[in-house]
Amino acid sequence: MLLPFANFPIVGSIDGLSADAWPALLPLVVLLLITLTSRWDLGFDPLPGVAAVAMGAASLAFSLVKVTDAIVAVRNTAEATLGPGVWVLTAAAAVATAGAAYGVMTQSYVRG
Repeated sequence: MLLPFANFPIVGSIDGLSADAWPALLPLVVLLLITLTSRWDLGFDPLPGVAAVAMGAASLAFSLVKVTDAIVAVRNTAEATLGPGVWVLTAAAAVATAGAAYGVMTQSYVRG
């Protein structure tokens, strides 16, 4: 969140907190709590697993909205550049969603 999302000539660097990207972290906090309260050797139970995947997907969707927002802002401003923060946020949300989906699939193989 502290990496620059965009660099503008007059304003300077804008990070994720200034760019209002912090709501993408809220679903990831819920996903983290679900992960920490489940049994790691058995994967997710069905209901928490679906909730974890849904929270990851919500974070990924919001981060993609922020990527689009940053790209539009940079394209409309001369000499502005896109920073790595948007890509790091999107990659983190994608990895969290993939991990939650893997936890759901693991559960079906262990008990199934």
